[in-house]
Amino acid sequence: MPPARTVLLLHAYPLCAAMWDEQRRALEAAGWTVLAPDLPGFGGQPSALVSLPGAAADLLAALPPEPLALVGLSMGGYLGLELLAQAPERFFAAVLADTTARADPPEKVQARHEQARRALTEGTDFLVDAAREEHRPPTFERIRPMVEMATPAGVAGALRAMAARPDHRETLRGLPLPVLTLVGAQDTLTPPERAQEMADLAGGRCEVLPGAAHLSNLDAPEAFTAALLPFLEETFSAASGTAPDSAAPDRPS
Repeated sequence: MPPARTVLLLHAYPLCAAMWDEQRRALEAAGWTVLAPDLPGFGGQPSALVSLPGAAADLLAALPPEPLALVGLSMGGYLGLELLAQAPERFFAAVLADTTARADPPEKVQARHEQARRALTEGTDFLVDAAREEHRPPTFERIRPMVEMATPAGVAGALRAMAARPDHRETLRGLPLPVLTLVGAQDTLTPPERAQEMADLAGGRCEVLPGAAHLSNLDAPEAFTAALLPFLEETFSAASGTAPDSAAPDRPS
């Protein structure tokens, strides 16, 4: 089946699809159809994630049948890896940003469950405080409304789902599609060596974005988009047997 000029954008925790606004505009201007769902409990959506495998199965049932491009950042990358594990044939390219294929170590699992309990008993104000400390002021101002929209049940469900995710390094090994990993140079949560590891396993390539931390598409949106768009154009052209779109923007020199 020929690929579709369609890209699926999967958002980070505890944000929503609005984090992709800059990339959505650039992609749509270049002729791409953009699918950017709000996951359960985020962006005003009801309910909560139960598991990443379940969320992936639900997404696969709702996506168009033609192969499309996958882009996931942080939690979106975890979900993207689950999609690739379940149905790699549904995608012609994957971009994994500021994420890791490794499962959480025991101490991280414990911390996630404690945060889930806290969200359900205290609410989610502590997430806003944590985001203020973690992110540079312009990025924090962008994400604050998104964090405030997350429901306690949505936060708890996502934390538990991430804590239970399997190691997906074997998913990447020999994956039959091109993979690009992107990572902020100052990302301390999923640092550049994790991005390089994923690229090496998948036989893909890794790009480190200067001046960006964990939310690299918001910290350095121009650099992120300048890496993303050419990769999507190249891989779509290869998958569909067409010439690359001459309108695609050049990478900065």
